[in-house]
Amino acid sequence: MPLPAHLSSLFRNLFRKSGKERELNDEVHAYVRELTGEKVRSGMHYEEARRAAAIELGGVEQVKEAVRDVRRGHMLEQLLQDIRYAARALRKNPGFTAVAMLALALGVGANTAMFSVVYGILLRPLPYPDADRIAVVYMHWLPWDNPRANMSMADFLDWKSQTTSFEESSLYASVGRRFDLTGAGDPEQVSGASATSGFFGVLRARPIVGRTFLAGDDQPASARVAVIGASLWQRRFAGRADALGQPIILNGVPCTVVGVMPESFHFPLANSEVWTNLPVVPPKRRGPFFYRAFGRLKPGVTLQQAQAEANAIGRRIEQANPTVYSHLDLPVISMRDAMVGDIGTPLIVMLCAVCLVLLIAVVNVANLMLARATVREREMALRLSLGAGRGRLVRQLLTESVLLSGLGGIGGLALAYLGIVFLRAANPGNLPRITDIHVDGTVLAFLLLISLLTGILFGLAPALQSARADLSSTLKEGGRGTTGGLRQRTRSVLIVSEIALSLMLLVGAGLLLRSLLRLQRVDAGFHGAPEHILAMTVSPANRRYADEATGIAFYGRLLDRVRQLPGIRYASLSDGLPPDQEGDADTFVIQDAAPRTSGNPVVTVDTVSPDYFRTMGIGLVRGRAFEARDGRESVPVAMVSESFARRFLPGEDPLGKRIKESGPELTFLPFREIVGVVADVKYTGLDANRQAAYYLPYTQNYTRRTFLVVNSSSDSAGDAANLAPMLRREIQAVDKDVVVAWVSTLQQAMRDSVARPRFDAILLMLFAGVALLLAVIGIYGVIAYAVAQRTHEIGVRMALGACRADVLHLVLRQGARLAAMGIAVGLGGAFMFTRLMRTLLFDTSVQDTFTFAAAAVGLFAVALLASIIPAHRATRIDPLSALRN
Repeated sequence: MPLPAHLSSLFRNLFRKSGKERELNDEVHAYVRELTGEKVRSGMHYEEARRAAAIELGGVEQVKEAVRDVRRGHMLEQLLQDIRYAARALRKNPGFTAVAMLALALGVGANTAMFSVVYGILLRPLPYPDADRIAVVYMHWLPWDNPRANMSMADFLDWKSQTTSFEESSLYASVGRRFDLTGAGDPEQVSGASATSGFFGVLRARPIVGRTFLAGDDQPASARVAVIGASLWQRRFAGRADALGQPIILNGVPCTVVGVMPESFHFPLANSEVWTNLPVVPPKRRGPFFYRAFGRLKPGVTLQQAQAEANAIGRRIEQANPTVYSHLDLPVISMRDAMVGDIGTPLIVMLCAVCLVLLIAVVNVANLMLARATVREREMALRLSLGAGRGRLVRQLLTESVLLSGLGGIGGLALAYLGIVFLRAANPGNLPRITDIHVDGTVLAFLLLISLLTGILFGLAPALQSARADLSSTLKEGGRGTTGGLRQRTRSVLIVSEIALSLMLLVGAGLLLRSLLRLQRVDAGFHGAPEHILAMTVSPANRRYADEATGIAFYGRLLDRVRQLPGIRYASLSDGLPPDQEGDADTFVIQDAAPRTSGNPVVTVDTVSPDYFRTMGIGLVRGRAFEARDGRESVPVAMVSESFARRFLPGEDPLGKRIKESGPELTFLPFREIVGVVADVKYTGLDANRQAAYYLPYTQNYTRRTFLVVNSSSDSAGDAANLAPMLRREIQAVDKDVVVAWVSTLQQAMRDSVARPRFDAILLMLFAGVALLLAVIGIYGVIAYAVAQRTHEIGVRMALGACRADVLHLVLRQGARLAAMGIAVGLGGAFMFTRLMRTLLFDTSVQDTFTFAAAAVGLFAVALLASIIPAHRATRIDPLSALRN
């Protein structure tokens, strides 16, 4: 039959059923009349002929039913019937429906929200053509044991000249990706990158207006050009086409705008808005390590082949520079893995956690369905006795459970949307690809699939048990059926599973919380009150400040004005700030020290003003701090941290020793005399080990962009954040074009430094809380149901002399037994689950005894509390009423 005719027939069968039934009725009765007439003509009496015709036909209604079974759309019609019946059944039990929908919405919503995060960050295709062909090249060497360290310009040129695996490559500065934009309009700081000419070509990114970098734009003598983002184009030039060719001033350097990138283009940072050409100046040394290389693989070249070639190039670079590198290799990482970084493990842990929440929700609803099946035993038995097939009954009950899960999925979609909004708002600041997290067709398909599977999961066992009902015992008046005990055992097994899964989540959340508390108590090395310390980035963008004398004079005037402000105790400068704002890191050499066989180490280098240590409360251990006399014309000096002295000058007096930046190309730099030793400070994160560092006075190592750090007096009103407007006015009074950015108290900086661990802990605690709530509801339901089933037994016990305490103990013992079994299973599961969390914990073992014990005891106590209400209800049973009923 042609498709239009097939669809027309299907439409009539489904939506014009009354007409089709009339046609069927007329056709069957016409056939009966014809048979009757034939038999009457053969000599039979009319009534006898009619009866014989009906017998020959096999029954009028049976024929109609047989025709209906082969009619197009019959299966769909039965499905619609099942859905209508299921909807009526759910509407008649609003309490059951509401509780089940809520449990499912929590489980499905949490899973959908977490899946959207995992898909958006780990699985969603990158917004670049053939992005799987793009790879990032890092460096890894000793003694700086960082598997994803930056490159120097010299290393990039060596790698680029020897590689044959990449068809196009580029280098961009991964340090200093903030530009001070001045000139027309208010000064502001924007994010971006300086890159060589192949930057946009590797990404296959095209501008919406103008051009990107040309092949010669990275030559030393090339003019400075800039490509800007669409947001900056609208904000600064109102989207005008004449923006091309216009000059903008970035970090005091005039650049010509040559192109505009679309709003969707953001690389290397999510908020990148400007890209400038990076001149490739022939390097004089191995360092500084400010750059990151990436490229597009040639067709047919695999990542493994590129890695093997990079390892060979690394060995050749090491052989040519044995005093700089030891065990050098060049890790080649896919762009996706490079962008994701170390977020993969936390996401997998969280996804496992929400899967546990969903399993707990499924167990809870399965328990509800089993309880409901007990109430509907007589209904199911009656339907079976009237001829309903067991398969048809199972299908009807599964339709009801799938419809219920679909309704829960609708609620889950709303919760998932709210969850995504929460996750994006609570972003700790270092979640990659956060803009790619949203609800789309893939996420909706996942929600539909998980809702369908969930409905089948929690509905299958109750449906099969109902279909196996014993008709003879169930239909007896007052009969209890033979499946009650089996259902009760099944519900008990489900509750044990629910408690076990809840314990796994509680242990995981407890470990993260314990790790977070220890991280927050870490000594960062400074002892000033963090709420009284305020820091802000000060960046004098005018080109005249590139001159050292001019820049030092500017900061001298600024510090003098700031120190005279009311409420300021100390004011200082630093290009690094604890707990995670490292100013610089470079190699060094100690005068007259034995040559190192493994290359010169890389340590933190911080340039500070004399009052920095007093401002921050960093203790002076030996010697003296920097003073005003340590100027440009005086003896070059330095200070070192305690870890530096212990590691590189063991058993020696560091005072009087002389150090400087290392490298054969830096022989012109003078050695600096160590004049003081200060306490260790963490500049690379609270979870990092104490790192060696040395300090330079800013008057001898001028850097244009730096932190202004002030310590407010303890009796000033409020915290130091209230001083920010006044400080900004003073800075603008010295020079109106100075860019001020990143204003924060040290207290806020400390909170921000643990934002990721805090985010992980809060999220897992939220999942554990939902799981615990569902477990409590499940335990309460099982115990309450057991009490209802044992009302007669409890009445007999009390009639025979059992006191209320005995009954209370009887009921609580059942709850305690279920909780104990669940905890025993859950401890084993938690031991396996927490092994995934090893990299997420700080100074906390995945087998932390206190956390395991606290979670187990707490869950056992909650389980007993959930059993108290039905236990108390059992003690109030009237023995006479129980026996009479």
